[in-house]
Amino acid sequence: MSSNRLRGVLIVAVLVTRISSASAQGTDEKTGEKTAPAKVAQTQAEPAPPAEPSPPTEPTSPTEPTPPTEPTPQPPEPRQPQPLREEQLRKMVEEQVAKGLKPKGPTIEFAGYARAGVGLNLRGGKQVCFGLAGADTKWRLGNECDYVIEPQFTGRFFQLADKSSWGIVVMPGLYRTYEDPNGGDKSFFSNVPVEFRQIYFFGENIPQLLNGRIWGGRRYYDRLHLDITDQFIENEDGDGAGVEDMQVGVGKLSVAFLMNPNSEANQVDNPATPGAKISTANLAPFKVTARLTDIATVRDGALQIWAAFYGSSTSKDQADAGVVIPKPDNLFRLAAYHTLGKLLGGQNLLGAKLEYGTNHLLWRAVMEQQMLFNSGHTGVEVITEYRSAKDRANSNSAYVKNNWFSLGARADTQISGPFRFLAEAGIDRIFPSSGDDPQLIKATACLAMNAGDGPWARPSFRLFYTQGFWNDAAKTSDLGVYAHYQSGNRLKQVYGNANTGGSFGIQAESWW
Repeated sequence: MSSNRLRGVLIVAVLVTRISSASAQGTDEKTGEKTAPAKVAQTQAEPAPPAEPSPPTEPTSPTEPTPPTEPTPQPPEPRQPQPLREEQLRKMVEEQVAKGLKPKGPTIEFAGYARAGVGLNLRGGKQVCFGLAGADTKWRLGNECDYVIEPQFTGRFFQLADKSSWGIVVMPGLYRTYEDPNGGDKSFFSNVPVEFRQIYFFGENIPQLLNGRIWGGRRYYDRLHLDITDQFIENEDGDGAGVEDMQVGVGKLSVAFLMNPNSEANQVDNPATPGAKISTANLAPFKVTARLTDIATVRDGALQIWAAFYGSSTSKDQADAGVVIPKPDNLFRLAAYHTLGKLLGGQNLLGAKLEYGTNHLLWRAVMEQQMLFNSGHTGVEVITEYRSAKDRANSNSAYVKNNWFSLGARADTQISGPFRFLAEAGIDRIFPSSGDDPQLIKATACLAMNAGDGPWARPSFRLFYTQGFWNDAAKTSDLGVYAHYQSGNRLKQVYGNANTGGSFGIQAESWW
């Protein structure tokens, strides 16, 4: 009890001292400089002044002066206690805090991403977005018929003397599209169906791991992102464990093992009931991934090398008669990406990727250039990409080709204060094995308000208009606009046999 009172008294004393010092410190009206603080009145009574000496007596003789009378001796003054200086008092409080007032429990860091919007079609009805089914992505400004909310919480339990830090990452997530149907409970449209996108433990800056990191759980992993198309050209999200960012000399090495342990995700044919499936524990697909990043090249340049092996573990079903456990094809992935900073005020990314399996072959080339002009108030981003893919059902079947080319750009410039103008245009074209080539052009104009002067300042609030143009092949091909998942069905409902369509709406986006 007494120690708590002492802590309280000391803390109050420091606050009073700071307030008194701050209030006593003035400012010279002419120079604007701080003046010396006024002295604080002492609480102790001042000592009485010494008695004045008696006046000298008249001399008895004009030639011999009378010696002056000695002053009456005074008792010595008692020594006055000196008040504690502010530095001394602060030091006392800090010592007490170090002994028993440290906060308990983990520290929490809050980050995340969110976007949401609403829109209408010019013909009437809700906004439907434009995209080709054979493309890996679409041009997204004013063309996103979904919303995402992903708040992320990082709790750090403690930090050891070796500077390593240990904790947990938790991210509840919400993702929905405009096409999601109403659920069986008939209230899905008004609920918030949240699931946990990430929950994993970590230890970082570990000297025994070459100042790297260890992790285990479910997480977003091995992601490499293109901004204006929101495309992840690398993405290995899943359950697993690994070590990452170990400094190995030439760069930072990361290795992970990932798989989904949920046996219900793996089903095989049930011979007892033709056409039916049963869950099995005899099939376990997995991934082994590795990447080496931060390999220095030229000035402000760095190389990244990504690799992965997709395999599976199988066994014979001992319980279900006649069940055959298939052996999925193995897949190998290798990619290299080079980044170059300070190019045209921004950054350049140039990359190539290869995926190879017995019945699958894919290669990709991509270039992204981000630029800043007008002292950072104007941003321009250009992306071009070519992807070739060939797949077949088995070694006795013919390959089916699906090649895709994409080119587009976005400009984002400040008008005044928080107001900005954005324009984006992009073209996607598919080259199938047979038939005409589906093609889509999308263009968007947008007025926005950003919390800052730069194009990446967030939050951002946008008022947009989007127009799409597609050819006849895009209406009839399985790789066209009308086959673009659920959106294609909705697009056909609104535009039918048309070759163009428009929408407008509002959207908010932020990351923090």
